[in-house]
Amino acid sequence: MRAAWRLALPMTLAALLDNLLNIVDMFFVGALGKTAFAGVTEGGVLLHIIFTLGFGVSIGCMALVAQAVGMRDRSGAESVAGQSLMMAGVLSGAVALVGIPLAKPLLELLGADPAVVLAGKSYFQVSAGGSCVMLLAFVLSSAMRGAGDAVTPLKIMVVANVINIQLDPILIYGMYGMPRLGVVGSAWASVIARTVGCCMLGWVFFAGGHTHFHLRLRHLRPHWPTMWRILRIGIFSSGQMLIRNISATALIVFINPFGAAAVAAYGFGLRLWFTVLMPGVGFGQAAATMVGQSLGAGKPRRATRASWTIAGMWAALSVVLTGIVFVLAGPIISVFSTGPEVTALGTGLLRWLSLTFAFTAVSVVLGRAMSGAGDTFWPMVIVGISMLAVRIPLAYGLSELWGSATGVWAGMAVSNAVQAALFAGAFLWGRWRKIGMALVETAMGETSGA
Repeated sequence: MRAAWRLALPMTLAALLDNLLNIVDMFFVGALGKTAFAGVTEGGVLLHIIFTLGFGVSIGCMALVAQAVGMRDRSGAESVAGQSLMMAGVLSGAVALVGIPLAKPLLELLGADPAVVLAGKSYFQVSAGGSCVMLLAFVLSSAMRGAGDAVTPLKIMVVANVINIQLDPILIYGMYGMPRLGVVGSAWASVIARTVGCCMLGWVFFAGGHTHFHLRLRHLRPHWPTMWRILRIGIFSSGQMLIRNISATALIVFINPFGAAAVAAYGFGLRLWFTVLMPGVGFGQAAATMVGQSLGAGKPRRATRASWTIAGMWAALSVVLTGIVFVLAGPIISVFSTGPEVTALGTGLLRWLSLTFAFTAVSVVLGRAMSGAGDTFWPMVIVGISMLAVRIPLAYGLSELWGSATGVWAGMAVSNAVQAALFAGAFLWGRWRKIGMALVETAMGETSGA
């Protein structure tokens, strides 16, 4: 229990601070009006779609680093971190090459109003161009968490947030002699803040003398067996993220006919929902680290016990959050809202989602625990069933039946409950343990062969 809290608390704080970057942007961009915020919302959806492969690399990196640390194989952990870093660099280049020239047609595919497309275009282009620092920082932080170091990424995230909070109003509104950049100023503030964080992480890995890592140029040379192991885990994590973003994109398409107010409410509500979700992500990362290290040490029972313990801890806290958010949804959304219509719709979204906090806790923690073992296939299947076969048809059907975006909110809530039941069943099935032990045996074979 103590080890779980030691990992979960700093990981939770880091996840909250990472999302705080988005919350701060939301606060300042919200003052520009619902059209501006709708553009940022739609640009953000597209950005997450093209980040899916980078997410997969980070999950593969975290799982394999955790297993290497459990095996007390420092060289193996360094190799995984170096190969993951190189892969993320290549992927970020691809994101920039696709995102910058195709920003406008990609936004138009979502069916947004021309004014929303115009607002989101520059935001999306700057964010896609700065994807390199975002993905590299994401991978390096994942490597540290896999090794059990949750404090260093937290400290660096604090620095990045302070920079972002200071730059947002300066660049968005044109303070202290700076030009008024509007929506695009938000993107530049985030990119600059994340660049500083990425540089700090790079210094720790290459020059800082970290306990588990000291990377050199040789770690960045392609090592195909290690890259394949990362890819084998990461491809299904990327598939899971792609499914989530396809679902989010489909919901945007369903919401667009109800106007910019509905899209803005979706953006406000979703970002606040992610803020509540972030502690669960921190607990899930703690579970993934403990599972990976336990399997690397040859202790699958400890991995199972740790996962259920962490899931129970976060589910219990989620019940408390449900009451708080359900009661205070209106005042919370009104802080960021741009009008009464947006406030009403956003309040409804938060209340529907608050009813599923405990279900989401089970899904996030058990799903991350399975990924920490290297089993990312079944989490992808579960997310596919709950979002493509349940969420999308239900959200579309209810929004048409009720003639309101509230039908979309209800579809999201029901699919969250279905997803939790499927994750609990898959975890009890236990296939993740066999996959994790097989990966450990493979890594031991490569180490002995070397």
